[in-house]
Amino acid sequence: MRKTLCALLASISVVAGTAATASAQNNAGNSLVNVQVGDITIQVPVAVAANICDLSVNVLARQLDTGDATCVATADSIATPGNGGGNGNGGNTAGDSLVNVQIGDITAQLPIAVAANVCDVDVNVLAAQLDVGDATCVADADSGATG
Repeated sequence: MRKTLCALLASISVVAGTAATASAQNNAGNSLVNVQVGDITIQVPVAVAANICDLSVNVLARQLDTGDATCVATADSIATPGNGGGNGNGGNTAGDSLVNVQIGDITAQLPIAVAANVCDVDVNVLAAQLDVGDATCVADADSGATG
């Protein structure tokens, strides 16, 4: 069992040493385990548009000639890394260590845009509604992220 474990550790050491010398940015020295996570850009643009428009709720009521309704909800969301995102300037220079983990050069962008309309909503209880007229509702939301 010990011989197998020693052979496994020696194999990992050789692979880690070879990987460390193969990259110019990864100068980990004589590390047994070397993990580098970097130069990552995460973008999650979220846009939500909702309309509750031209809604009539009548209970024991009468509604006549409510007219037209125009409702617009717009939501835009944009994420761009820009010039500085993911430029690869990180480098693993930990020297000699048993386990070396480096996490760097990570850009996370989460722009959120929400547009909501509650427009031209009529609720009548024991009532009569006559000639309500026109309604125009507009909601706009923009969101952006740049590096």
